[in-house]
Formats: sequence, structure tokens, C-alpha cells
Amino acid sequence: MAGIDKAAIVFSIAIALVGVGIAVAGDAAYNAPTYTAPAVTKEVSEPKTQTESFGADIAQKVKTGDDMMEKTVKLEDKVKMEEKPIAKEEKPVAKAPTGPKTHSVDIPSGTSVPGCETSNACYTPADIKIKAGDTVKWINVDTAAHTVTGGSPANGPSGVFDSSLVMANAEYAFTFDKAGSYKYFCMVHPWMVGSVSVS
Repeated sequence: MAGIDKAAIVFSIAIALVGVGIAVAGDAAYNAPTYTAPAVTKEVSEPKTQTESFGADIAQKVKTGDDMMEKTVKLEDKVKMEEKPIAKEEKPVAKAPTGPKTHSVDIPSGTSVPGCETSNACYTPADIKIKAGDTVKWINVDTAAHTVTGGSPANGPSGVFDSSLVMANAEYAFTFDKAGSYKYFCMVHPWMVGSVSVS
């Protein structure tokens, strides 16, 4: 920046000197007596080069100042290009609120005959854990009709929920609003049992 200021000062002085020279030459021409000079034939010499003319050294300094300014600008551009980008602060992604969910339980094919109770596969899954407010949907993929009845074969229906008959390819859903452990069974095929644990 200092090189640019020096160049501007030198250039201003050069302009002032040229202006003074023109003013002096103008006054001299205005006050000079007029006379006619005899015609003289003389060989014309080559014009002086810029380095020999008035103010050439000042012009050279101004030019050098311009070069310095150009170099400074190039250096600043280089510095700007080498700057590392500022890392943006990553905002934490807000998780979508989790609302009530629906869970599926299949009533598998072939459960209308005894045997599924030995592997606890009469309802798939037989025991499910959910949260209060969630819904369980039972889907009958068997060819026979079944029920999903709250309670147990030994104690009978609890009265909390009962699907009545769920035909083949039909479904039954129930929403559990309160925490607790809920056992259920099929009234038509009492070997079929399952449970829902609500937290």
C-alpha cells in the first residue's frame, strides 16, 4: 500500500511541474516581440527518446509504482485463493417425534390343529413388547377362522379385548392405552396362546 502512495505523490509532482512549464512557456510567447526569421534549411534530427525527454525519470517511477501495485494485487489474489474455507457449524438434526406405532402379529397357516403350541408358534410373534398407545394388528393367514380374546384358556375371557371370529385373510386391531401384561388366546382353538407386554 505504501508503494501505491509513493507512486501517487511522484505522479502528482510530475503533473504540477508540467503545468508550471506550460504556464511559463505561454507567458513567454505572449510577451515576446514578433519578428520574422530568415528561412534556414537544416537537416532534421531524430526525435529524442522518452528517457531523454522532460519528466522521463518521473514517468519511469510512476510506471514502476504501477508495476508494484499490479504485483501487490496479484499477491493479494494469491493469498485469498490460499485461504481455508471456514467450516460451517453443523446444526443437530432434530429427530421426528415418535408417536404411536402399529405392530403386526400373524395367525399362521395350520394353527387350527394342535402342534403349534409346542414351539410357541400359534401367533407370530407369540409374545410382543410395545409402548402404551401402540396398536397390535393380528392378521389371519390361515384358512380357518380364529379369535384373539383377552384372557387365558384356564380362566376364560378377561373382557379387555375380543375380536370375535377373524375369518381367513381378515385382521383385527386393538390399541393398548395402559401399561401392563395382557395374555390372550383363541376361543375356537384353546391351545393357541400369546401375550402383549405394554410399558
